[in-house]
Amino acid sequence: MPFSNDRSLRFARPPAADIPVRRETLRLPDGCETLLLRHVPPASADRGLPVLYVHGIQSHPGWFMGSAQALARAGGEVFQVTRRGSGEAAVGRGDAASAGQLLDDLTAAVDHVTARTGAERLALVGVSWGGKLLVAWALEAPRPAASLTLVAPGIVPIVDLPLRTKLGIAAAGLCCPRSRFDIPLNDVSLFTDDSAMREYLRGDRHRLHRATARFLVASAMLDRRLARAPKAALRLPTTLLLARRDRIINNAATRDALERLTGGRVKVFELDAAHTIEFEPDPAAFHRLLCQAVGER
Repeated sequence: MPFSNDRSLRFARPPAADIPVRRETLRLPDGCETLLLRHVPPASADRGLPVLYVHGIQSHPGWFMGSAQALARAGGEVFQVTRRGSGEAAVGRGDAASAGQLLDDLTAAVDHVTARTGAERLALVGVSWGGKLLVAWALEAPRPAASLTLVAPGIVPIVDLPLRTKLGIAAAGLCCPRSRFDIPLNDVSLFTDDSAMREYLRGDRHRLHRATARFLVASAMLDRRLARAPKAALRLPTTLLLARRDRIINNAATRDALERLTGGRVKVFELDAAHTIEFEPDPAAFHRLLCQAVGER
């Protein structure tokens, strides 16, 4: 059964007794605040680099409790950042002013992690839409990062908005940028084949179903940054983990995009899983690959 903490953020899997999960507040550049979940490795673990873990467009850190805890058990202090307007946010849900604001928020999260841990470098992990955001950030500001691990990243999606809706978003972005549109991922079967995890998603009141026009325009601007980046512009050691049964991401096109951006240096692994690999009945193989990727530089 899914678990909850005392503020009702629902966890897909329970945290381990020996890995404390601490709530921290991250102040964003415009003064807004968001939640960080900090996973502290057990005392017996060999300490590695801290990890900044970024979730997807509909999700929040609670979805990825299992893999965050696996990374902490492997020795990395893990910080799961909640994107502005998602998770527990009651104000400004599904909103961001621009792609630049989202990237600045990510820089604030990186600065928070390095300040809290004293580490000069950190590992980056991004799932789905969060992977796209991390790639856009790493193309411009990779200095504190040691590695980049992308899990079914939302770089080339199969699921997309219809052209008519895109035109409506573009128009709304000019005249009423805070008007809201459905995120086209409300069918829980897109994320997982596991019945228990589908039930978790159906009952997750913190899942984000709608986003503002300006957020969706910002997302499109991130796409443009990636498409216009020169070949081999992404210099970080990069690992790509794909789900063989993905119904959201175009695996072949995503692999091609990362091959181009890294100049052929990306390491690619494919698992027999649906989009949210975390939600497989036994995610142990995924956790091993994730910890291996994060540990490489």
